[in-house]
Amino acid sequence: MDFKRFRHVFLTGLFILVPIAVTIWLVITVLAFVNNLVLPYIRYIIPIPHIPGIGVLITLTLVFLVGLLAENYLGKKALQLWDYLIDRIPLVRTIYSATKQTMESLFSTKKNFSKTVFVHFPDRHSLSIGFVANELMLEGEKYYAVYVPTAPNPTSGYTIFYKEEDVIPTNLTVDEATKIILSGGLAVKKDIKFVSRGEESSDVSNGKD
Repeated sequence: MDFKRFRHVFLTGLFILVPIAVTIWLVITVLAFVNNLVLPYIRYIIPIPHIPGIGVLITLTLVFLVGLLAENYLGKKALQLWDYLIDRIPLVRTIYSATKQTMESLFSTKKNFSKTVFVHFPDRHSLSIGFVANELMLEGEKYYAVYVPTAPNPTSGYTIFYKEEDVIPTNLTVDEATKIILSGGLAVKKDIKFVSRGEESSDVSNGKD
């Protein structure tokens, strides 16, 4: 086997194993985090045996119970009181508010990014992927509030207001655009097209009931 053939086979194996290894590592890390999220504190009150996964089960049960509590009248009042108290603490208020808004944006079924577009950013000679967050009227003209994420971390970015004519609709879905950003441009859809307004790709799971 010559060097070129060896290199090709080795890289093929690498490309197969690395995503599997990263996925397994990420799943184990998340499960370990969830498992130890509340379990150590509960053990101060109740002696819980060392059973693999018991912390995950307890955490999921706690999350469900909190959600159940938040849906009734007393729970809503308690949450309002909690928000009021948190709002009185300067640094904690900022962190709590930002985290809460992020969670609402990520998991809300009513409001989310509706479609993917291209915008000229950071200059008129460049194109960047943007997600339409909202539509509004400014001084009688239609504008789009476009979130332009940074790669490879799409949770940071810029919210920019563009006139309707400066936004370029595309056939990219929100999921496809997110994959491009997360991969730093390596996982790119090979046939990206500009489309007419009203024909943009939009996912039901990404902003429409």
